Amino acid sequence: MRFFTICGLIFNTLFYILFAGILFYFAVHWITPAMVSDIAAQIQGYPNSGAILMLVSLLIVLINYTFTQSVMGKIHREKYIAFNTSSGQVSIALVAVEDLIKRLAIQVPQVKNLRPDVRVRRRGGIAVYLRIDLKCETNIVDLTERLQELVKSKIQDMLRGIDEPIIVKIHVAKIVCDDEKDRKKTDNEQKEQPAIPFYGYGR
Repeated sequence: MRFFTICGLIFNTLFYILFAGILFYFAVHWITPAMVSDIAAQIQGYPNSGAILMLVSLLIVLINYTFTQSVMGKIHREKYIAFNTSSGQVSIALVAVEDLIKRLAIQVPQVKNLRPDVRVRRRGGIAVYLRIDLKCETNIVDLTERLQELVKSKIQDMLRGIDEPIIVKIHVAKIVCDDEKDRKKTDNEQKEQPAIPFYGYGR
């Protein structure tokens, strides 16, 4: 299957390069309709040209079909975690795992916001990428390590019996301080208050 995928990728790349080159030559008048007609006539003049063209067309369809199936299968595998049980195959949507990780963020009060991205690695295993916003005065090293262990253990408990490596990577995108949030809220409230006409003037 990998061989057909590589062949399909190479074929599609060469085909579109050739097609773009033909269009370019048509645009600059290096290829004329008369030249195309002469080439077509020469091809039809060869013996067994019809059979050869049919075989080439069938080969093109086969390569593109295999390439499409391989790409679609890869997309399907990247959206699901699949494993086999004694009763059959079970698949879990990666979105469901991401929702579970979001609920875990409630258990960590230092986390203001968490955006998970779960992927299935090509070499096997599960990769979890966390983009988080933290509160001020947080020990980032201890917190991220605790969060990594929490996410990893939760996924292992959910997928108990599957010996797949789980890698959790964290990116701290923002550190939010409560005083900054309160100051912004106060500023917004002051902007929303209507000005009282003639306020501050004595009679």
